[in-house]
Amino acid sequence: MITVQLERDGVDLPNFEEDWIPSICENILTDFEHSEATVTIIFSTDIKLRKLKKEYFSVDMLTDTISFNLEEKGEAMDGEIYISLERVAENAKTYDQDFDKECKRVIIHSVLHLLGFDDQTSEDKIKMTKLEDYYLSNTISADHI
Repeated sequence: MITVQLERDGVDLPNFEEDWIPSICENILTDFEHSEATVTIIFSTDIKLRKLKKEYFSVDMLTDTISFNLEEKGEAMDGEIYISLERVAENAKTYDQDFDKECKRVIIHSVLHLLGFDDQTSEDKIKMTKLEDYYLSNTISADHI
């Protein structure tokens, strides 16, 4: 069973259809052969994510998302995802995207990080972007049915 919990830390939750986030998380995880998982997504602020980035990665910078794998080796996936809605809004402006689409992209991106995908090299970024586009296009199509 895959469980997705949504929390908020100083912000309102994004206004998506009620089951979109759990549904996309489940789709991605099952596509990568995870039938057991617990994922907690915490929507938060720039200040919180900057503090986490500095504390856990020794980097003092703004970021839109941070993903933490919490499971022990051999156990079901257990992860926490922090998302700065302020960064998502800024990214949406920068990339000339709708806020909802950008937020969905960041959620998908974050789940891919939990699965071990990285975006440190240009090759890795291309691979992640293709996967994001794939899941985003499939969910956008489904949204209009």
